[in-house]
Amino acid sequence: MLEEVNLTEESNNPEEDTLDLDELLEKVGEVRELIHQQRFPECTPMLKQIFGNMYFQDRSDYMRRLVHGLLKTILANMSLFQCKKMSDEMLGFLKHYIKKTEELEIPEMTPEDRTELVFDAISELDQLLVDIEMDIRSEQGIFKDLKKQGEAIDIKEVKPTLEKFVSREAMLFLNHDLSKEEQDEASARLYQEWEEYREKIFDRFVTSGFWDDEECAAVIDTILSPTVDSLTSQLLVSAITLSTATVFDMGKFTLLYDIYRQADDDEVKVRALLGWLLVSMNSGSYEQLPDFRSFVEELAEDCKNDPDQLADIIKAQKLLAVAVFSEQKSIDFTNDIMSSLSKRFLGDLKNKVADLLEADEEMRNIFGIDDDEETSEESPIRSVDINTEEDGSHNLNVGVDSPLSMEEMMDKGIDILLPQFKLLRDQTDFYTHLYNWFMPFYLKNPHVIQAIGLVDKKSKFCKAFCSTARSCPADAYALANLIIARPDEVPENIVDCFTAPEGNEDDGNSADEEEITTELYDEPADHRAKRIRTNYIRNLLRFSKFCIEKDQVFNILNQYGGKPAYAVLASPVFQDKFFDKYRMAIARYSFRREFPDLVDVLLKGVPCDTLEMHFMQGWLCMQKGGKKRLRMAVKHFCEMLKMQPDLKQVYLQLGICYRNLSLVDEYLENFYKLMEFKDSFSEEELFELKLGKLKFLVTNNRLEEAMPLAYELDYTHPDNQMAGALLTQLLIKIGGEHAEENFQKAHQRLDEYFAEVNELFSNLEKMKKSGENMLMQAMGLFFKMMKNDKGAEALNNYSLGLLALIEHQPEEAMGPFFRTYDYYVDKDKDLFFEAFKEDSKWLKDYGCSYTDMMIIYNKIVGEHQQSQEEIKKYADKYKQK
Repeated sequence: MLEEVNLTEESNNPEEDTLDLDELLEKVGEVRELIHQQRFPECTPMLKQIFGNMYFQDRSDYMRRLVHGLLKTILANMSLFQCKKMSDEMLGFLKHYIKKTEELEIPEMTPEDRTELVFDAISELDQLLVDIEMDIRSEQGIFKDLKKQGEAIDIKEVKPTLEKFVSREAMLFLNHDLSKEEQDEASARLYQEWEEYREKIFDRFVTSGFWDDEECAAVIDTILSPTVDSLTSQLLVSAITLSTATVFDMGKFTLLYDIYRQADDDEVKVRALLGWLLVSMNSGSYEQLPDFRSFVEELAEDCKNDPDQLADIIKAQKLLAVAVFSEQKSIDFTNDIMSSLSKRFLGDLKNKVADLLEADEEMRNIFGIDDDEETSEESPIRSVDINTEEDGSHNLNVGVDSPLSMEEMMDKGIDILLPQFKLLRDQTDFYTHLYNWFMPFYLKNPHVIQAIGLVDKKSKFCKAFCSTARSCPADAYALANLIIARPDEVPENIVDCFTAPEGNEDDGNSADEEEITTELYDEPADHRAKRIRTNYIRNLLRFSKFCIEKDQVFNILNQYGGKPAYAVLASPVFQDKFFDKYRMAIARYSFRREFPDLVDVLLKGVPCDTLEMHFMQGWLCMQKGGKKRLRMAVKHFCEMLKMQPDLKQVYLQLGICYRNLSLVDEYLENFYKLMEFKDSFSEEELFELKLGKLKFLVTNNRLEEAMPLAYELDYTHPDNQMAGALLTQLLIKIGGEHAEENFQKAHQRLDEYFAEVNELFSNLEKMKKSGENMLMQAMGLFFKMMKNDKGAEALNNYSLGLLALIEHQPEEAMGPFFRTYDYYVDKDKDLFFEAFKEDSKWLKDYGCSYTDMMIIYNKIVGEHQQSQEEIKKYADKYKQK
């Protein structure tokens, strides 16, 4: 089992063996994988590199532990081959540490005995690697500082020290000999000292390596002790989570589970549960180890016997998915903010112009703009009935409530407090302390006390802090530190929405903490449980998103290999068959909420033999995109039609797949099938389907087939600008004996379409002379044009450019083509290039070669880039002002 390991052999090229700390960490990870797979000889070169580069650490104890672990593997080896003498070849480098003996008594072993011995060795070596990895990490970045601050802490002395703080607090409030000012000063000193000690324990726990049974017992006794304050217990659970998420340790992993099972404090319980669930995603390489397997069996048994525990896990799984999804929605919201501002700007402009003209109601209607409703196409998936099992029975009821209002609010993704973290990065050092990210909120925190001392309306500010903390503690501390950093810039209305507790009007003094907390947190038990879970998840997301050094500590919410860390039911610890039905239930839930990554992970390995499974897998392939996955989606949908041919929604999905794959014949055949259901579509839905078909035919140059449909849609829906734009382009491209006549028709249509634009520019010129009367007409036209279909406008501009090229007027083509490019550049600029390339094939008949087209294309791109640079310069100049 161990052929030869020689860590003392000198390298022929010493420079090749020199590794930096990041490379050392990679080697430790590789060695851990090999050891778990029982591939001990292959560890030789990496062990040599690791020990040769640990110049910062006394290696003697590590070497002793390594020898002890590897010796067990040799004993198993000798037992299997019935050897009684250990040769130098078998011992490898161990010959330097073991006394030479002619023969060694090897006890008789069964295969089970040898397996147990080897797994003991794996456990010992794994514990050694935990310590080695943590020591390496403690030589760089944030860990170096944490290690230094916490190294003096003795884990066994933590509990009695914390109990003394609780005792001192109680004695302080019982001391009636002190004046209020003296008591406040003594209290402030106590809490400051308490904070400093908490931070040292936190740092010690985060940077700790392997804990033996005695240390684990001391830690859990401290956290669960009723004589230790809840704030500290919560912090220590978070510290264990961070430590285990960074360097996975089976002992700390099970310790988090034990804390969750045994804790009475809800806040401690939630932190332990969520920490344990997230950390479980890092346990992949431990799946085959006996300790892990026995833990999985224990977990399955606990869940069978305790429905509440299983419900907790499912609820946490749902909430993690929703919370992480809401963070993405928050990013999307931020990216879309400009469009929202534009609508608001237009609304303000409309009103100001109408006020300027002293317009009556009739005149104001000239400027009217209908508010655009959110027009996101509802996913056809949602109307498919997938809420029944194959036998027709309802889906498994996991006994979990559907998302309540708190989660629905999170779905909106609007988080007004996020910008303050960006400000804090540069202006305070509060969040440079890892400990502060995880500190539960309390009003007597020194930072909060300092902030309240800088403001008026102290009672209202106390309530504002508590209310902000309901979102997550990090938000409340961010608010406090912004006040400390910018005391002169605190908005006057920041507390207007928070009224003082009844009978306690603001008198300039701090409000009673217990009174405010009781009022704000008086809520039903189920709401309280949801709030605690939500708060902590949001705190983790804040940390994950904004902490500068978080990649060194906590990257567990990042996604690796398409496996999101919030998919906790897909982690190795939940692979027992008992959890299969719950995994499927969460997959359905995630499918309905449209979390594709989560669905993907949860459905891995599930047989695809039902309508429901084929539809979910097909949808999943569509979400991932790419031609290969779209073809897989087509297969899944076709299998569904074999099972049940009359599924309208499946034909809709197939149409999308064929369109994206540019499979024209298949698309048309599927469209004819879909028309068998035309009576079930509304008039508007039917029009949209036909318009989609028209776009597809034009895009794929099936012009003869497209022309009758284009005339039909232009006739039945004359107000639809896209249908009109497609007909205009068809008239230009179709060619044939009536080409000149069609060009004239296209010219006429484009002149009519752009008449309003020309009139607007004409009015703007006249406005310089005529003043307000022309302003009113110009603004009316402007607001009317803002309602135009921008896609149709871009298409008409492109058609105008084509006509200019046909008429040998390249200069006239530049403006329309520029406007078209400007529309597509942020969507998909390759679409414009591909259209140019395709149209060059027939434009050569009108004297415009491919080279000419590319000269025009490059000129357009160059001018667009120049305009963007000028806009950027202007914006930068404006910011500086």
